[in-house]
Amino acid sequence: MHPLDRIRQSRELLILSALGLLLLGYILIHISHILSPFVVAAIFAYVLHPVVGWLERRTGLPRALVIAVLYVFLIGFLVIVGFLVIPALIDQVQALVNLLPAVIESAEQQLQQRPQIRIGDIVVDTEALLKRLDVAAQALAERFSREAVPLLLTTVEVLIKTFVFLVASFYFLLQGGSLVARIRSLAPRRYQRAIGRILSQVNLTFGAYVRAQFILFLIMASATYVALTVLQVKYALALGIATGLLELIPFIGPWTAGTIAVIVALAQGSAPFGWSPLQLALVVALVYFTLRMLEDHFVIPQLVGHFVRLHPVVVIFGVLAGASIAGILGLLLAVPILAALKIVLMSVVEELRHPRPREVILLRGRDALDNLAGRLADPSRRDIVLLIEPGALTWDDLPRIQAVQQIASEHDVQLQVVTPDPVAASIATAVGLPLVTRAPVEWRQEATIVPDARSAQRPVEQGVQPRAGVESGGDAWPVGPPVQVEREVRHGGDRD
Repeated sequence: MHPLDRIRQSRELLILSALGLLLLGYILIHISHILSPFVVAAIFAYVLHPVVGWLERRTGLPRALVIAVLYVFLIGFLVIVGFLVIPALIDQVQALVNLLPAVIESAEQQLQQRPQIRIGDIVVDTEALLKRLDVAAQALAERFSREAVPLLLTTVEVLIKTFVFLVASFYFLLQGGSLVARIRSLAPRRYQRAIGRILSQVNLTFGAYVRAQFILFLIMASATYVALTVLQVKYALALGIATGLLELIPFIGPWTAGTIAVIVALAQGSAPFGWSPLQLALVVALVYFTLRMLEDHFVIPQLVGHFVRLHPVVVIFGVLAGASIAGILGLLLAVPILAALKIVLMSVVEELRHPRPREVILLRGRDALDNLAGRLADPSRRDIVLLIEPGALTWDDLPRIQAVQQIASEHDVQLQVVTPDPVAASIATAVGLPLVTRAPVEWRQEATIVPDARSAQRPVEQGVQPRAGVESGGDAWPVGPPVQVEREVRHGGDRD
């Protein structure tokens, strides 16, 4: 029996799984600060892997050359986009940051003029909003003053992580497929199909999530930019890109983006269409709410579908846990990691609840033994019980049983022998096959049954557990006292 099967059939599985998860969590917590470039590189390589494979098949060029050329084009594209978009974005972000104290002060003045804001049946208490604005302004000022000092060190760290990202992503793209196949090959052959199925489901879920997040970023950033530009809200480009990025953070991100846009609109000195700043802020809030509803009910179901099914409480817990462990990277990766863990956990539970099917094969002679070797190569056969009749095997069949055991080991098929025949039992024990045996009540008149000297022969009751060292394959095969068949052991002759 394979060691993994022994673990699977014991209570140690739960303990080992819990200890493994605790150890993995401990390691991740203590090395999370150095994981970010490698994780981002893995995601980048994962996204580009289909593109690289397609180019490699179409051009016939070596994979390393295809990756290098693709890197050159991507870097060139980013440089061009940077020259066209980045300067305007930086100007708007700097202006927004510099104007942020004035924006908060103007928002406070607008709120002080109205003790309450009524939207239909909803009444908003402006005093509570003022207190929150004061706390947010103080925290923001402290953060900028605290992080302005180590700016040089942060720049150096970013450069180092960028270099690590480029090198790691190149090797992930170059050897990613073979690396996954190598990891899968480490598992026993009988588990490789299940592992491949799990990896396929994880790949499907993770791919759907990554594609959905990228498309959501484009949709929300573009729609927000267009809407804010039409409403003549300042810093529309910066707010649009910030909205797209914050959409990547479940629950928290969209509300944060909408709050920032509403504050900017509320503090804006002028409003279009003869509106007041308060009316403009309400329209901006309505725009964000409408976009969010469209996203939740139409975009996400079409992009992600049924691949990511997690309870909202689990998502919130995962987001908070990811943020505490890995910061922003943990926020972004919490949902796909939770989805992957759910797939693995459900597969393990399914395997434990529904053990692998057994096939019972009756061996009555050498012909059945010859046919068995060819049937073991079938990948669907994973657990086989051999019922060996008395007299079906002789000592001359030992090499053939060894060959069968070798074929079963190569194809990772689990064999188990059930027989009352001491010769077949001895052969099975010699080649290392799990054995279940019992003493026959009445076998042959010529056969002399000699009880073991250490114990007298006694009736065997149904359900008696086997002695130590003998593995039980079912309740129907209790173990009686060992027997010796003198003629068979000495000569291995036929019993007709």
